[in-house]
Amino acid sequence: MVLDGCQEGKHTPKIVEVSCPRCGETVELYVRMNGAPGDAGTLVSQEVCSCGYIFPAGSFAEEYGVIL
Repeated sequence: MVLDGCQEGKHTPKIVEVSCPRCGETVELYVRMNGAPGDAGTLVSQEVCSCGYIFPAGSFAEEYGVIL
């Protein structure tokens, strides 16, 4: 389960839209906003663009131009 609901707002990831580095299509990513050191700002789950580019879980969102 990716979203916990409003009562768990501090644990609920932020949804951000980024452009795929391969084809430029917009892709939604779920980013951890809080957590243990090294976890904040990382992707919650692996996402795959329609062109096949993989955004791996645990990678830092700033690698894809996300500023939190």
